[in-house]
Amino acid sequence: MRSMWAAAFLLRRLRVEIGIALLIVGLVAATSLVFSAAPRLLDRVSDDGLRHEIETSGPVQRNLQLSTVSVLPDAEDSLEAVNELGDGFADQFPAVLRNAIGGRQLAFTTVRFAIADPPAYTTFVTLRYQSGLDGAIRMTDGRLPASTGDSLAQASFGLDPAEEPPPPVPPVFEIAVSDATAAEIGVGVGDVLFGSADGADPLIGRAFQRAPEARFEVVGIYSVTDPDAEAWYGDRALQVVNIGGTLDSPIAFATGLVAPDTLDGLVTAQMPLRYQWRYLVDPARLDAGQEEALTTGLQRLETEFQTTSSDASLATGVVLRTGLLDIVERYHDQRAATTAVLSVAAIGPFALAVGAIGMIGILLVSRRRPSLELTRGRGATGWLLLGTQLWEGLLLAAPPALIGWGLATLILPGRPSLASAILGLLVCLAAAFALVLATWPAARRPYGASDRDEAPPLRASPRRLVLEGTAVFLAVAGALLLRQRGLAIADEEVRFDPFLAAVPVLATVAVGIVLLRVYPFPIRAGGWLAARRRDLVPVLGLRNVGRHSAAVALPLLVLMLTAAFTAFASVVSVTVDRGQQDSSWQEVGADYRIDTISGAGLSSQIDPDAIDGVQAWADALVDVAAPFEGQSNQRTSIYLNAPDLAAYTDVVEGSPASLEIPAEMREEADPTAGTPERPIPAIISRRLPAGSVPINPGAIFQLTVRGQPMTMEVVQVRETFAGVPPETAFVVASFEQLAAAYRNPPLLPSAVLLRGPESIEKDVATTFAEQSASVRFTSRHAVYRAMLEAPLVAAIGDGFRLTMLVSALYTAIAVIAALTLSAARRRREEALLRTLGLSGGQSLWLTVVEHAPSVFLAVLPGLALGIGIAYLLAPGMGLSAFAGGGTLGLRIDWLVVGLVSLALAAVVALAIGIGTWAARRARAADALRFGDD
Repeated sequence: MRSMWAAAFLLRRLRVEIGIALLIVGLVAATSLVFSAAPRLLDRVSDDGLRHEIETSGPVQRNLQLSTVSVLPDAEDSLEAVNELGDGFADQFPAVLRNAIGGRQLAFTTVRFAIADPPAYTTFVTLRYQSGLDGAIRMTDGRLPASTGDSLAQASFGLDPAEEPPPPVPPVFEIAVSDATAAEIGVGVGDVLFGSADGADPLIGRAFQRAPEARFEVVGIYSVTDPDAEAWYGDRALQVVNIGGTLDSPIAFATGLVAPDTLDGLVTAQMPLRYQWRYLVDPARLDAGQEEALTTGLQRLETEFQTTSSDASLATGVVLRTGLLDIVERYHDQRAATTAVLSVAAIGPFALAVGAIGMIGILLVSRRRPSLELTRGRGATGWLLLGTQLWEGLLLAAPPALIGWGLATLILPGRPSLASAILGLLVCLAAAFALVLATWPAARRPYGASDRDEAPPLRASPRRLVLEGTAVFLAVAGALLLRQRGLAIADEEVRFDPFLAAVPVLATVAVGIVLLRVYPFPIRAGGWLAARRRDLVPVLGLRNVGRHSAAVALPLLVLMLTAAFTAFASVVSVTVDRGQQDSSWQEVGADYRIDTISGAGLSSQIDPDAIDGVQAWADALVDVAAPFEGQSNQRTSIYLNAPDLAAYTDVVEGSPASLEIPAEMREEADPTAGTPERPIPAIISRRLPAGSVPINPGAIFQLTVRGQPMTMEVVQVRETFAGVPPETAFVVASFEQLAAAYRNPPLLPSAVLLRGPESIEKDVATTFAEQSASVRFTSRHAVYRAMLEAPLVAAIGDGFRLTMLVSALYTAIAVIAALTLSAARRRREEALLRTLGLSGGQSLWLTVVEHAPSVFLAVLPGLALGIGIAYLLAPGMGLSAFAGGGTLGLRIDWLVVGLVSLALAAVVALAIGIGTWAARRARAADALRFGDD
């Protein structure tokens, strides 16, 4: 009965401390909401990341194509037979892939036909039908082709050589060609081309006894409205002519579009045709939860079909062409890296939440000490106190934790998340355990052994010293381990590791432990000096710091952890953002870049000066495969980037792409240069084409520029150059020097590089599109925005910024709660001191003196510690993967650091104001009521 009375007495205190109970309930509910929502938010980001990775990949990579070269039996409806065959192949796909298919396209291609008496030069024409082109082309002359009902003559494959073949009757096939093709081979609407099947076509593989002949009537000319549309599937055969042969004897390989019903007339010759079934993947039908099934299904498909990464026109059997497995594997690595880095961000708020709840528990028990002593005196055992505190903790933690988890599920609907429920349960258990742990010293202490004031932490038991030493050792070991190997766990794959993710928090706690051991000495010294003064406030404030260590030390730890983590998060966020900006400069080479689609010279219509807002511009010659000879008998290619260096310096001035140009490349252009006697100076990459010997400054090599061999001399070796793709061997030369040495002038630029603000992006794109239809526009600003929009990359910056905000909120709650919980003790002191003449202003300064040391000892060292942790650990976090790769230097935004300092100071000032207001409410008579708390 005595035990039940004691338990009832302890539980009855919730009614008296309703404000504190509501504070704990709100803190637990908010923590449960945050950490229950985190896995669901990560799932949503992961789903968006997978879909974004698929959407931004090319159509060849993200879709599936099955192709075969075969001879179909002659039938009335050959097209239907081909579609049924494609449906049968789709039925073999795993369920996850079948469900992801959002559409299907069909294409068939004939052998090439040699054109007799071509209008321009040697010409071959291939017939092709390709579905889905309605929105990708626009008829500029004539009409789309239709089926004429003619059939291609029977090929002489199976005829007896001794028999006389029947005389040929060339059928007529209607075709449409692109405007670029029509201009290149010199045809127009109404022209009729006579051709015969080319027996040397690899699609056939052997010569005809008598080649089938046909006539091709051009009935329409179309323009390509979207050269990058998914319907083209990365194949430009229907857009432009492929030029082969030599400069003296060029050969045009053209492709004509035919009607789908033409297939019936083509199969009569029993010649092989190439059939392609393209299965279009709808990213919206996939999510990260299907990643494992998707990977397994794609691997199974690769075992069932032959696979290729290029055109399968020469392969036999059914060939699968897709890059979807590579996309999923790349996404898997990116997601693992994102999860690992975000885990570092999530540990900080979680530690702050646990610390805030634990701090409130410790201060709450300290406030309840008189009532606990009274209960012990009436027969309550220590285990009864702990059991009662456990029930109280569960009563205060379980309902709000459940509410927080429910709100997270309601706010972020989606796939069921076991991690969300587990984290909500952990928050509940952590809160209850923290309250029990805070009660443990008071419950296990012998009756009557408690002192009125707490001793400063100058002396500690051996057990506590061992625990603190272990914490410091773990922090040092974790920092060294993370610095040495990073977040890569096995096979260089970045994965989540709770210990490594907690290293920044462990390091901060370790420094906080050391600081707590040291801070009493300057406080005592300050109290001794203050005692020599005549005023009362400084000495009372500093002595209160020493007498009530928990009320000061615990907020100090919270403040230090917040300051350190916030500084660390700001450095990481700024570093990733600046790295993304640098990467956009490296990719484009300027704010805006205009390239010719064909790689030939730019049109004379291009005029950058016609655009308002262009600050500088430079011409450039770009050849992605310039013939390169670094040694005798070497035949390979290299990336040539030759800007007008004088103008290009103005384009990139003050940007991450700015460069120092060697003096030799700034010299006046020499028409006699480019010979072994007068080589053209050039910059070359440290990475060279395969089979090259190392090239150092002063070395000579040969480069063919637009068909003319030129001798060049290395004047500088660089790792990278803006505008050149990473991991690419390159040569950089002066466009002016190349143009002067070119024997067949003029040497036309193939690109223009511009400098200008983001506000003129639309005007630049529109103007150049109007000036020439054969240019490709690239914006550095768009590249940077694309990086920010990539979900798994954007999650890093957003995650760290969100955790900074959550950490600041926890700090505000913790500090205000600490002052609120110590208000009872301060009210007694204020009431007593007011009887001695303490004024309101002195009361405020007394509170300031109490907490100013903790602010200075926590915020400033915490900020420095956070920056130091970032410099120590960030290189091992793999942040370069989120900024386009390459070397990523850490950046500090001192404005952000200053704002963090001001925000923390404002939080403390607000808490001091609330504490002072609460203390001023005390009446002088309250000084006589010491035992009522």
